[in-house]
Amino acid sequence: MLLMGALFILLCARHTAGLCAYPRDARESDYTVYTKGIRVGELKTFCEFVPYNDKPALKFESSTHVSVNLIFYSFRLDNHEEALIGDQGTIHYQRTTREKEKLSEVEGRLDHGRFLLDIRENGARRTMAVERDRYDYTTMECPEVTMKREGEEMTVRLLDLETLMIVNRRYHWVKSEEMTVDGQKILCRVVDFEDVNKKCRRWIRPDAGGAVIVRQDGSGKNGHYSLRMAHLKNGA
Repeated sequence: MLLMGALFILLCARHTAGLCAYPRDARESDYTVYTKGIRVGELKTFCEFVPYNDKPALKFESSTHVSVNLIFYSFRLDNHEEALIGDQGTIHYQRTTREKEKLSEVEGRLDHGRFLLDIRENGARRTMAVERDRYDYTTMECPEVTMKREGEEMTVRLLDLETLMIVNRRYHWVKSEEMTVDGQKILCRVVDFEDVNKKCRRWIRPDAGGAVIVRQDGSGKNGHYSLRMAHLKNGA
């Protein structure tokens, strides 16, 4: 199972920060996590637009709980993330993760052209500075909403806040497909993306605020998973 929270930002404020008026209603979503067809966890997200330096920015929170207990394999993950995203991309980021018995905490901020990270893992502390011109987006953003048509492909430099490294992530808008959530039909883009650590297919619906992620199937260091939206409050 991947570290889930960093993958599921519901909106991308970077593409709306120039608007004078912006959505003020909060948006909440509940997701169910599956592996090998078995329900193993849940993800809850909350986001709202807030003012930041006289412009709208997206405040985002997510909490993930995954527990797998199979005969030959067990895995447990508790993850909480918070982020603030504006017209420069991710402005502030905070994460606390307990994976099995390993505890890690990450806090980062954009400061004078660098993204500064304070990292604590099982009592050990280190810092990391990434120049802003070395990456195009972070994993708290949704770059695939910039694609214009089905069949389009692109590659971006992504600061992966799970692995704390910059990767080249390739995106491909495969097709469009209608999904149903709570009886509501949502027309989605089906987008494949892949980098050195992850390979996923994501169903998203772009909107004025960025994108709603309806489903994601993927694989990473801990195997395969499927994430399905169960409930969406305040509309899609």
